[in-house]
Amino acid sequence: MNEPLQSVAERIIQENPRVLGVSCYIWNIKAVKALLPLIRAALPQCVIVLGGPEVSFCPKETLEAMTEADFLIAGEGELPFARLLDALAGLGSLEDVPGLCHREGNDIRLSQPFYHEEMPPSPYGPEYFNQLSGRIAYIEASRGCPFACAFCLSGRERARPQLAPLERVFSEIDALAHSGTRTVKFVDRTFNAAQARADTILSHIIARSKEYPHGLTFHFEIAGDILAASTMEIIQSAPAGLFQFEIGLQSMDETTLTRVLRKTDMGRLIKNVRALIAGGNAHIHLDLIAGLPGEDLARFARGFDEAYGLGPHALQLGFLKLIHGSAMREDSQTYPASFEPEAPYTVTSTPWMNGGDFDTLRLVERALDKLHNSGRFHHTLTWLTRGIQVSPFSLFLRLGRAITEAEAGGALSLDDLTALVLDNLTGWLPEDARIIRDLMLLDRLASVPSSVLPSCLKEADARFFTCKRALKARFPRKPGIIRAMGFPGGGGNNKVAFSDYEGKDPVTGRWPVRAIPLARLRL
Repeated sequence: MNEPLQSVAERIIQENPRVLGVSCYIWNIKAVKALLPLIRAALPQCVIVLGGPEVSFCPKETLEAMTEADFLIAGEGELPFARLLDALAGLGSLEDVPGLCHREGNDIRLSQPFYHEEMPPSPYGPEYFNQLSGRIAYIEASRGCPFACAFCLSGRERARPQLAPLERVFSEIDALAHSGTRTVKFVDRTFNAAQARADTILSHIIARSKEYPHGLTFHFEIAGDILAASTMEIIQSAPAGLFQFEIGLQSMDETTLTRVLRKTDMGRLIKNVRALIAGGNAHIHLDLIAGLPGEDLARFARGFDEAYGLGPHALQLGFLKLIHGSAMREDSQTYPASFEPEAPYTVTSTPWMNGGDFDTLRLVERALDKLHNSGRFHHTLTWLTRGIQVSPFSLFLRLGRAITEAEAGGALSLDDLTALVLDNLTGWLPEDARIIRDLMLLDRLASVPSSVLPSCLKEADARFFTCKRALKARFPRKPGIIRAMGFPGGGGNNKVAFSDYEGKDPVTGRWPVRAIPLARLRL
């Protein structure tokens, strides 16, 4: 996605493939539509095959629009693609290829999406690891989902998920752990749907963790309300930073969740999320979706404040997308909404939220990502939302407006963003200006490994260099370690705060900061 389209085309053309298979998703379909004419012009004899969720549920429209494609495989593609290659090589018939859609004269032959009865073979081999090159590694221990949320495809076609044998899963985990990646991400839609199986996999990872490279993290998507006590106990026994958990709240309103066929025990969900965060050894990411039926702006704002109040390390504010094949897209009477005609089909208005409401939410999202999810303003935001009880939604809306206005001429540097936030907050709460400045100083020291502070957080103090030398003598730092320091406290500047950038917290990503009374340095 970060590579020029012409470069992608050139790499494919250099391979001179006889058959080109392209997996299509909402995030790449626009690029694929532009890529195929380049491929067809350069490789007129190449057989082009499309697959993936973005084309599986609208094969006729896709083949009519993307005339460069010869075939389309609807549904899961592992077995059908292999059968298609056999047929193209004269070892079988196109009639034997499940899920295959293609042109026959002026007509289009359509097939129902295909789904494997068993988990396909493991995809991992030397070629995969050579391509990985240290990037995020993905593993699929199960396929499908036991739930059938109206906005999702994962639970659409199966009564129960398919499970890979545990021996295979363990082997793949160990291989991926030593592949050079920093993150192994399970793509199972609800990893803890089978409790005993989830416990076994987590326990395996913990047992082997000392053999894995330092700093390796495993990421899971879980359902918080069905998290078992045994699973919680295992998680709490893990080394700090080994696990990350993404929990799709989607909404904090049970009525809204019921409308989209998502049954949730909200009380148990909140209890479990709080316990996970209180454990302190796993990074917790929560998701909310804006635009769900029955949820207006005021109700969403209340739910946002509740979710933020749980204290997640990251809170994603996403926008509902009406993807092909989902119940919400196919049943417009039950789920009325206007949405963008091109991928990713983001909802733009509903009977409960208008376009202006969505614009408001984008302001909140912008500030949320830059300030909270970045982890750079933790102390400041915690004091504002918990110390003096500012509504998180209102706070991020206020700062989102300021950031959007300031970035009209281009993106802000981190120093400029810091100055903007400081000016906005101290102008809004002038009686707390000193507290805000000190908290932002601590945030800067804890989050940015640089010895240089932004101008807005520097304190004019004649004792700076004397203090710096005294710190060096009293608290010597290791060779090659960066140190930053600043002066928090009252007008008398009776303390110095400093951070030596080592020992970063593997869960929060923050470095430790120490505050020392100046008297202790005998200045």
